[in-house]
Amino acid sequence: MDDEKEHSTSRCPVFGVKSGGPVIGLGILVILFGLIPFLAIKIPLPLPVALIFIAFGLFLIWAGITQ
Repeated sequence: MDDEKEHSTSRCPVFGVKSGGPVIGLGILVILFGLIPFLAIKIPLPLPVALIFIAFGLFLIWAGITQ
């Protein structure tokens, strides 16, 4: 019973692994999706959409670190 409780609280809610590595990697990828359109002029992306990508990526990195 205690083993189930330990696994449910120490695992990543997205990928089901103990470390926060996959969530941090996903956060970095989402941040890149928000930043790359600013570097490439050919792909227009509205500023609010880019900020949402960047903010969600930062949230995922924070969630992976604090786990």
